[in-house]
Amino acid sequence: MWSTDKGMMKPVLATLVAGTLAGCATGPKVYDRATLAPAEQSLVDSKPAPLRADFQNLFEEGQRNKVLNLMEIGVKAYRAGYRQEAKNTLTQARLEIENVYADNDAARKARSIWYEEAEKDFKGEPYERSMVYLYLGLIYLEEGDYGNARASFLAGLLQDAFAEEEQNSTDFALLLYLAGWSAMQMGSDQLAKEHFEELKLYRPDAPIPEADDNALLIVETGNSPRKLGDGVGHYQLVYRRGKNFQDVAAEFRNGEEWSPVYPMEDIFFQASTRGGRAIDRIVEGQVKYKENTRAVGSTLSNVSQNSALAGFSAAAGGAAAVGFGAISLISVAADGMSASANTRADTRYWEGLPDTIHLMPVTAADGDPVTVRFLDEYGQPVPGLSDNTEFKFDGRGAGLAFATSRRPNSGGNP
Repeated sequence: MWSTDKGMMKPVLATLVAGTLAGCATGPKVYDRATLAPAEQSLVDSKPAPLRADFQNLFEEGQRNKVLNLMEIGVKAYRAGYRQEAKNTLTQARLEIENVYADNDAARKARSIWYEEAEKDFKGEPYERSMVYLYLGLIYLEEGDYGNARASFLAGLLQDAFAEEEQNSTDFALLLYLAGWSAMQMGSDQLAKEHFEELKLYRPDAPIPEADDNALLIVETGNSPRKLGDGVGHYQLVYRRGKNFQDVAAEFRNGEEWSPVYPMEDIFFQASTRGGRAIDRIVEGQVKYKENTRAVGSTLSNVSQNSALAGFSAAAGGAAAVGFGAISLISVAADGMSASANTRADTRYWEGLPDTIHLMPVTAADGDPVTVRFLDEYGQPVPGLSDNTEFKFDGRGAGLAFATSRRPNSGGNP
């Protein structure tokens, strides 16, 4: 039996809504899909059933959507238990991302070449690129490769800091936590202390691992933030919280009791902010921020369990979403582009991401089963929605259990 003495953490969900990068012009362009060669079709057919449609898209949509399709395959493979497939595809996505979003002169030069947004090869927004590194880091943790795990989480923090050509402070609390956990497993207590001290700036009540905590429980809830065209001619871009989901919190069975899993990261918050500051618009390549926006970095853990926090979003049906559902952004030409250049909003986004990621450090043993149930905005179990998993130890003394409401073919959210 495994246990935790962290007490009843309050399952909640951050509610700030804002928007990001945009464009302008005519309706969406339709792109041709390639016909697969026999060898390509054979490769698609050889893949596990839950992944075949995504591999089909990978080959048919080509380079323009290569990274997006690799992202979709990677997260679906991870949830379905195909760890090597997940590692391979996410690593490919990482290499493509680093061709443009690395911290070096060559990558900065590549980013300076601006043209129609919707025509670009997809590389993802900062939060999407960060999530590639997050899932890769989890795989490294499962393999007991703590050094590469920590490096991956830190690389995700770097991607979170990129916003066009501005460098902004990063506030991706989940990555900070996991970097600290990795450092602990490496025996680097000073590094771990530094990561957790920084974490407290954003999550002062986060459950810091104790000496006897040898495993992490990580749980996903909800559906991805959405990136939508808006305004006349769809020249504006808006972010909205995901829709069609009820699960906003999670509990795990702890002996005869149910204990909440701490809500560490709101992915929608990451999508709609830069460095914790809500974006108002982008003008001439510069991020403009909303004024008089209250600090929201710790909103996830400031509301009681019975509060309808997630109901603030339109997706969960809360009335408080009015006025916060979407903040429009205006995208204009970067320096050096013709004033008559045609810029179109790029509404592609990683649909496979969750809305929120929760975690809890625990004391466990290899193979210990875990039952997770998912809660709605009122703290009630969502009927028929649960996940069963187990702790898997890496052979070096640390374990990880991953649960999700989006398990492929499990009856979870689509």
